[in-house]
Amino acid sequence: MDVGLILSVLWLLPQVQSGVLRDVMDYQEELCRTYTLQDLLHLDCSDRGLSDLPDNISSYDAKVVILSNNNFISFPRQLEQFSQIQTLDMSGNRLSTPLPAYIENFQSLAILNLSNNNYDAWRKSESTVHFKRLDLSRNKINRIDEDAFSLTPMLSSLDLSENRLNDLATTMFASAQHMDTLILSRNYFLTVPQFQSQSLRSLHLSNCQIAVLSANAASEMTSLVVLDLSINQIESIPDNFHSKTLQELDMSYNEVSSLSDRTFSSLPHLAVLDLRGNGFKEVWSTSYFASNPFLREVYVKGNRWSCEGFGVNLLLTYEFLTKDPPKVSDKASLICYTPSNVTQLTWQQAYIRTWHADGSTGSEYTFMAVMIGIIIGVLITSLVCRGLMVFNRPDPPRQTAETTVLNGPVTPIQDDQQVRVTLRNTSFREDLPPSYDEALLLPRLNSSFHSLPDFVDEEDTLRRSRRSRSIGDLTETRPRIGDRRLHEPERDKNIKRVQNIRVSKHC
Repeated sequence: MDVGLILSVLWLLPQVQSGVLRDVMDYQEELCRTYTLQDLLHLDCSDRGLSDLPDNISSYDAKVVILSNNNFISFPRQLEQFSQIQTLDMSGNRLSTPLPAYIENFQSLAILNLSNNNYDAWRKSESTVHFKRLDLSRNKINRIDEDAFSLTPMLSSLDLSENRLNDLATTMFASAQHMDTLILSRNYFLTVPQFQSQSLRSLHLSNCQIAVLSANAASEMTSLVVLDLSINQIESIPDNFHSKTLQELDMSYNEVSSLSDRTFSSLPHLAVLDLRGNGFKEVWSTSYFASNPFLREVYVKGNRWSCEGFGVNLLLTYEFLTKDPPKVSDKASLICYTPSNVTQLTWQQAYIRTWHADGSTGSEYTFMAVMIGIIIGVLITSLVCRGLMVFNRPDPPRQTAETTVLNGPVTPIQDDQQVRVTLRNTSFREDLPPSYDEALLLPRLNSSFHSLPDFVDEEDTLRRSRRSRSIGDLTETRPRIGDRRLHEPERDKNIKRVQNIRVSKHC
């Protein structure tokens, strides 16, 4: 063998070995990269197919460690060296083991993301942990210990969505004094869990196949503000569903078809109501929301409203939901689907259309309104005039003196009688019959016509009297007994009597 060749090989061998080592070290450094974002040092080792962390990592002071989408089946031992860690993301791995004991030393750890792993149960931690947010979504959890979160005193947000839960202990969060948000969406609950919690403010149970909602479902959650029950199978909201603190209720995409005056009567602080995609047809009455003075947002899109017949609710509820400030931001959702003559019209237009079958909604509506106003005005004016006439009616004249009637006895004249006849005061003759006006002043007869005494002159000395025996006697001619013309003194006396009568009447 050539000595020169041997020497060349011996010289190249160390160079090759050192190059390989440098390549290995460069590859290991490329597995994890570091950067600063929002003044926080990040160590990102995601999507590298790792099952363990490299030994030569020097960024142990990183505050955000991202190990997502790798092949970890347990928590790597190198994590213990990250004493300042605030966020740990290990989502998308194969974890199924409990939390390691060293996690108790992470006093600054606030967010722990364990979503999309292989957990089928969650048990109580053996040591106290201080994280505030725990994400266990997209696992296979079907069982959680009742005291699983008893050693997480700072826990405020828990995400258990997309698991296999169908029941949870009602006392599970009784001791979690900082629990604020609980997400249980995409599980298999049939009813709303009645958790006992004085701190829980937001509960999400969308897409859980819930079919029954009880009236006291939220009664034990004394601080509940948001309740999300969307995308379930609830057919009705019970009367007097009560919560003294609830402000936002999401019942969208269920099967609710009717409401009543008592449905929301026990939700005094209700502010946001989402009822999209349900089975409502009948337009609501404004009385349904009489107990909700803080209501500011209502969502109704996706309901097939029926505007059949004349209903004042079409106009009143439309104005209630759209007046300033509007509670419904999308007025196009208040559209009629039936009957055919008002299809695709707003509630307001459908209300007007019910007054006019031919579809005219312009000048005719104005004309009818004017006519109704005129009729009402005439009626009011008539009533006012009648009242004034009754109020200003003059009192009838009162008659107080006694009146002596010509050729009759003295009889009192009633108060409600008005004497309008003026006796003749010229050429007064006793032998002439009284005029019609004078006859009205004569006393009323109490006997029959046949009992009338014959006319006898006051100057007749015989003072004879006879009574008519028949009607024919009145037509018989009989001689004048004497001159019935009064003497001048007597005539003046009678005229004076009549004048006295007239004076007494007017007095």
